[in-house]
Amino acid sequence: MTPASAPDRRIREHPTVGDREGSPAFRTFKPRRRQLTRARAELFDRLAPIWCVDEQGEPIDASEMFGRAAPLVLEIGIGLGESFTTMAAAEPSIDVIGADVHTPGIASSLARIESSGLHNARLVHGDALVFMRRLAPASLAGIRIYFPDPWPKMRHRHRRIVSEANLDRFVSLLVPGGTLHVATDIDEYVSQVQQVCSGRADLVGGVIGRPDWRPVTRYETKGRSAGRMSTDLMYRHD
Repeated sequence: MTPASAPDRRIREHPTVGDREGSPAFRTFKPRRRQLTRARAELFDRLAPIWCVDEQGEPIDASEMFGRAAPLVLEIGIGLGESFTTMAAAEPSIDVIGADVHTPGIASSLARIESSGLHNARLVHGDALVFMRRLAPASLAGIRIYFPDPWPKMRHRHRRIVSEANLDRFVSLLVPGGTLHVATDIDEYVSQVQQVCSGRADLVGGVIGRPDWRPVTRYETKGRSAGRMSTDLMYRHD
């Protein structure tokens, strides 16, 4: 792909939800506008065609994409990709797709994938809820949602990604025995996850101790500094 000219090296902001065919009716994320440096924009243009998967398109054949048959995990909202790429490197037998709408985070993740020599990671620069339409039912071994936008105001809570409507979609994509792993440092969000998940007979689980294998994210560190402690919830599709 030919790098963009200098005047165009501003952040490739994700289109407003509702502007794209098949988009959700409202955002489950808050748009954040940040510019890419020239070097990072060039890196993005060079690596995105190799490691990024289109948000929309035909159904995905993961075995063709990764060149093997392996358990597939989707991580929704990867931030700058630190934990996503660290876990991908620690689990070479698992293929992972990380989705995020924010260009700087995707650019950072692309750099980490290249520097770590990862072959089991792919990225989606877009809305995970839109991308999930490309996944076949019962195709995921796991869904990870770490520190999603909390939407603390009551009038915005319908935007939280862990909702009854979205949970139907998540569960339909999980294989039997597949897991939904949520981490948050917002106590009220913990209660919401427990409420929507406990109402399903096909999900078993709840709050677990913080797993050693989940790296501490930058957001989590900031939360600890502010006095917030994280909670992990794990549910298995029965």
